Amino acid sequence: MAIERSDPLRNLMPGPRLAVAAEALFLINLMLLPGLAFAMLLVLWAMHRDHPDPLVRNHLRQTGWTCIWGGLLLVTISVGIFLLGGFDNPWSWVIGVLYFTFVHSTLILLGVLGLARAINGRSWRYPILGPREDV
Repeated sequence: MAIERSDPLRNLMPGPRLAVAAEALFLINLMLLPGLAFAMLLVLWAMHRDHPDPLVRNHLRQTGWTCIWGGLLLVTISVGIFLLGGFDNPWSWVIGVLYFTFVHSTLILLGVLGLARAINGRSWRYPILGPREDV
């Protein structure tokens, strides 16, 4: 069964709304409401993980797993930096803040790219953290 997509030259947002919502929640989780937006993303995934549209499933799966792995990566390595270097060591703070800022801003940039792909009705895979899609 082929899914009919709207023409991207005639429509403002030809991508499915659920795929756009998943990517938007990914960005909201990173920038505005961490935790709450992640919970909303998990609820959205639980409700629509068997959606007939493969594009919706792609974006829900990519954002969900990237949130999980990205969050674990940010927290565990940041805590590890401070535990190994000590909280009173200024170099621990320099390395910790630089690491967190670099990884966090990279996830935001990738989230914006994923949102643009969802809006345009295209699939997306987050590099390194995103799961491979079965094609």
